[in-house]
Amino acid sequence: MPRIPERISVPILRAMKGPMNAARADEALSVLERPVRYDDFSELRGTYVLLVTYKRDGTPIPSPVWFARDGSTLYVWTEVNAFKAKRLRNDPRALLAPCTSRGVPTGDPIAATGRVLSDDAERQHAASVIRSQWGVGRKLFERMSRPMTEVHYLAFEPAPAPG
Repeated sequence: MPRIPERISVPILRAMKGPMNAARADEALSVLERPVRYDDFSELRGTYVLLVTYKRDGTPIPSPVWFARDGSTLYVWTEVNAFKAKRLRNDPRALLAPCTSRGVPTGDPIAATGRVLSDDAERQHAASVIRSQWGVGRKLFERMSRPMTEVHYLAFEPAPAPG
């Protein structure tokens, strides 16, 4: 798919971030007050999951994201310039919790380990899994956004219980 030149796409993407960030619920951080589970992802159903990744200084950053599951692996895609992938490269720890579209947690978080997929076969598999589980609305969103930016595919596995 041909890309829109960055001089055009970057300002558009920045403009889109404002309303998206403003729509994010302040309650998203309340997920950190819930007990962390060490479990599989079978209870994560629906459209959204609250993904918590960590800055270098340990500050947790929650983001509601669309996801898809394939067995014990959960996949997410995010634009190349999003910080989720950067944070995940620096610290693979993550929390995943069911949530609303605005990021209000609707269940306890599950500890996870994540990574940014770099292998072409893994990226293609993740893309296939994601597309197979997305409805029409998300497929339209992808069609509109993909010409503006490349994406990273993120893969998450349940984290082992401590001890």
